Amino acid sequence: MADKGPHKETIGDKARACGKFFCNTEDGTVMGRGAKSWAGIGFFYVIYYICLSGFFAAALAIFYQLVDDKEPRLMGADSLLKANPALGYRPMPGLKTTLVRFTADPKSYQTYIDHLDTFLKPYTGSQDGAIDCPGDNSPRHPNAHDKACKFDINDLGDCNPSADPKYGYDQGKPCMLIKLNRVYGWQPEAYSDTLNDTAALPAAIKGLYKDYMVTVKCSGQNPADVDNLGDVMYLPSGGLAYKYFPYKNQEGYLSPIVMVKFKAPKVQTLLMIECRAYARNIKYDKLELDGAVHFEMMVDIGPRNVSSVGK
Repeated sequence: MADKGPHKETIGDKARACGKFFCNTEDGTVMGRGAKSWAGIGFFYVIYYICLSGFFAAALAIFYQLVDDKEPRLMGADSLLKANPALGYRPMPGLKTTLVRFTADPKSYQTYIDHLDTFLKPYTGSQDGAIDCPGDNSPRHPNAHDKACKFDINDLGDCNPSADPKYGYDQGKPCMLIKLNRVYGWQPEAYSDTLNDTAALPAAIKGLYKDYMVTVKCSGQNPADVDNLGDVMYLPSGGLAYKYFPYKNQEGYLSPIVMVKFKAPKVQTLLMIECRAYARNIKYDKLELDGAVHFEMMVDIGPRNVSSVGK
């Protein structure tokens, strides 16, 4: 009888071997393990995950004991912000550009109007949780810091949305919103402990400064920008009142804001603008833009200026 050689395993043989691995009725095993082996493994993993869950719950409990839901654990110089508030501006043209550019076409500035409307919507409401703070702009007593002061939207004057829903963009006189970013517990400090003491002020703000206010000033970054920027108006005049500080996560708190109205910017000209906030404890760094914010503006309205060639 001729030798047929080794038996070639068929697909059916492989399927039967696989089925036998998953459930072997002859040996009474499942996936190669008997009931006792599976019970031992199951018991081990039940204990393992109970201990793991207990460790996670204990770590989470310790974490919540160390974290306050009202105030940060690290404040002042120990925080990442180093008690030096940065500035922000609105409208923001996008994530990849700081150029605010528009033409006489309403579509070119509608996005900016929508952005300002959205940001200012809480300011036009009832500001629930905040209180009226009549009187001057002086710092409030520490016992009163648990309540936020309401911001009066009427202080924005010509840049108030009820006074000018288009914020001057249709006239080529745009309003830009400037604000200090929130730093928990930070309070502005005056340049002098004496009221009306202008000797201690930086020269740049001597005509703008008012007592008990953080002065905001926007200017051109280069000499040409200074010449082309035109007149600038600040609303409210003087800047950000001390009574709105400090921020302590109060109910209804809204950051104080200043509207900067550029009354006569040179058209069809790129303007590089820097806005700064002035207080004794606001550190300024031109390279890092600490205490300042930078953006560009181009009011692209009017006929194109085409230089003649060959004349």
